Amino acid sequence: MIIIHARFKVKPERRDDFLSAAKPLIAGSQAEQGNISYNLMENAQEANMFMMIEEWQDQKAVDFHNQTKHFVHFGSISSSFFEVPTEVSLFQAEKK
Repeated sequence: MIIIHARFKVKPERRDDFLSAAKPLIAGSQAEQGNISYNLMENAQEANMFMMIEEWQDQKAVDFHNQTKHFVHFGSISSSFFEVPTEVSLFQAEKK
């Protein structure tokens, strides 16, 4: 399993735009084969700090996701929402 954490610091004035743009990304991603979960969370202690927490079956599912229309579209518009560059961390669960 591959787990991805993508951290976003959203400009306060772009918050609503960010949340609107994230909805089709989340819905499309959750519907993909190989997706286990795909959720957006807001930091309870820091306004406008968000984390997208994704779980994927394997790297093949992540590679497919990165080519989807909803992911590519979000990537093409998202930089205008953020105060700082997105931080992305990938984790791989140990195989049992």
